[in-house]
Amino acid sequence: MTTVLRASPRRFVSTPSVERVANRALRYLQSGYSVHLRGPAGTGKTTLALHLADLLARPLMLIFGDDEFKTSDLIGNQSGYTRKKVVDNYIHSVVKVEDELRQNWVDSRLTLACREGFTLVYDEFNRSRPEVNNVLLSALEEKLLVLPPSNNRSEYIRVSPNFRAIFTSNPEEYCGVHATQDALMDRLVTINMPEPDELTQQEILVQKTEVDRASALLIVRLVKEFRIRTHNEKSSGLRSCLMLGKVCHDHEILASPGNADFRDLCFDVLLSRSSLPLAETTKILWELLNDAIGIGLVEAEPEACELNHSLYDVAIAQTDTVAAQTEAMTEALAALALEAVMSESALDSIAEDASALEVEVPETPDISAPSEAVNGSESVASSESVESAEAVKSAETEIPYEQEILAYLKQVNGARLSQIERALELDRFRTVDVLRLLAEKGSVMLRDRLYLPTKG
Repeated sequence: MTTVLRASPRRFVSTPSVERVANRALRYLQSGYSVHLRGPAGTGKTTLALHLADLLARPLMLIFGDDEFKTSDLIGNQSGYTRKKVVDNYIHSVVKVEDELRQNWVDSRLTLACREGFTLVYDEFNRSRPEVNNVLLSALEEKLLVLPPSNNRSEYIRVSPNFRAIFTSNPEEYCGVHATQDALMDRLVTINMPEPDELTQQEILVQKTEVDRASALLIVRLVKEFRIRTHNEKSSGLRSCLMLGKVCHDHEILASPGNADFRDLCFDVLLSRSSLPLAETTKILWELLNDAIGIGLVEAEPEACELNHSLYDVAIAQTDTVAAQTEAMTEALAALALEAVMSESALDSIAEDASALEVEVPETPDISAPSEAVNGSESVASSESVESAEAVKSAETEIPYEQEILAYLKQVNGARLSQIERALELDRFRTVDVLRLLAEKGSVMLRDRLYLPTKG
């Protein structure tokens, strides 16, 4: 018995890059052509094929390629038989018996889809032997499906105008994959499926595993960097990301490079994805986890982080007696230090960063100068001091991008550092410097990891 499906992928993630590919494929399908989605494993070919079938709003027939397939597995075969026995005893002394056996033809999925106008999704069709797929040639081009000869049925089926076919395949260098005949490829519109971009993978993790966006971004960047260091470009890392994200969410594991449980997950999931020797792969992953923050895999924020199996708690003391400007400077300093480094050596240098943030004011002239100092010299020194003070004051008041950042913070009523960078297209260091100077002036304060404009 053949099952007819209704294609409706659960929580399909739509981002600009995914929509672009989907619109291209849907355009060809609506014009009557068959589409071939080709790309490495884990790039979302099958999910996109089901989504396209759902957009066509027709029942779905799903077939998975198999090296053991025969042509009968696509079009159908004789299955069972019907026996008919007639006993004629009209004359009691004469008995006539007729016994007839007839084989039954059962349509397979391709035949049913062609006859009824369903959408056929042939997943990894190049795992089937090329000669098995030859039956598709006439169905796609001449719109006729040829069946084995039989006395009690037609040998041809005219393909319905509503019939559409969506094929997916892995690269030919994959194990168990056959080369595809040119005649079939010439009848398909092939769309190469690249690995989803960082935004798409992050959205997929958030929606499929329900992890927070910061953890999703860390996992995506960590897996990508591991694949680059191990020279594993053969397949996508999306499935590995989904495994890590789901386990972290289900068992409340902090997605941090220094978390011991998270490290164990990374070793269990990622080590088997590399063809390098186990010892070399283990060393690469260990170094990657230790260097994760330094190479920008995570956006460090003022919250608890673990590194090298040691917990470094960074807390920002807030009291009602501290002035608003001092509080803002303290918060900005903590954010800058945590954004820059999260290693043990970096934590020791926060004090040095604090001194670097202070504005250097030129020393005022010594009023206790010798009595023999010339009045003109005193006047020149005083003039130079005033000019230096005015230069410092001017540097403090004129901050590049000050008005843009303040306007954005007032518009959104507070934002994180990464949000400010993306909205105004600024680099990390410029943004941190401007926010620090704004905090010194009392125009911005940092609270709960959000930069907020002051009421003044």
